[in-house]
Amino acid sequence: MSQSKVLDLALRLWPEARDNGAVSAPTALDELLVSLGQPGAPGYDCGLQSTFACFAPDEDATLSLPTGELSSSDAEARFIGHVLVTRTLLAAGLHVDQRVITAMADAYAFSWGMRPGSRDLSPLALASTLWLIALDPLSLSDRPLSMSWSVPCFDDPERWETDYRLFSHYDIGERAMDWAVFSSGTPERREGCSIWTIVEPLIRLDADNRVRIALVAFSDASDVGAGVASATAMLERGRIATLLRGSLGLGARNTGPSLG
Repeated sequence: MSQSKVLDLALRLWPEARDNGAVSAPTALDELLVSLGQPGAPGYDCGLQSTFACFAPDEDATLSLPTGELSSSDAEARFIGHVLVTRTLLAAGLHVDQRVITAMADAYAFSWGMRPGSRDLSPLALASTLWLIALDPLSLSDRPLSMSWSVPCFDDPERWETDYRLFSHYDIGERAMDWAVFSSGTPERREGCSIWTIVEPLIRLDADNRVRIALVAFSDASDVGAGVASATAMLERGRIATLLRGSLGLGARNTGPSLG
């Protein structure tokens, strides 16, 4: 359990939504939706009303992912919490809800929408957004994303291209897939992030040749630099390792990459 009831609910609903595309108690999704645009959400203090608040504004936000990684800062925990709520809602079928699509788009604005040279999110935060791309039904579309560029959050020209505000679903996916290949190159490029956090959403995107390259690289990689994980987290990593072996057509006797 975390320090956040909203985050705990999102994580509790996530496996069912991920595996079935729905949840057995859909009214629980309303409990997630009411956290939209509340104090403590990423960007709330600079005018954003379309992100989810997992933590109160006056607390030191921290979280742990199911794969065992710990957030490294208050801002990182708040951003990843927003992403985890958004992915649960997307996976449960609320990709038809404009509130959820805008929440997804603004997660992209804070990550892949930044100037590539100024992107200051950690590998863990970037990796968390890969699920949004995997669950986005328009991930290959050139339809523009409804990012909230008009709010003061996005006025810093050193972080965002203020004269370029048009990103499609496809554009964001391209940037993310390039990073996925980059992160598979060396452990230093994914410091603090388990390979399994990156791998699982990529398995759903493996029609892309770059993704296949990354998955093959990860199949020979280890979790050096991802921190010490609990037994529960190791079981989660093992579940994803099994998915990876199946995706690559590896036999059961091939144990694949190190889980540690």
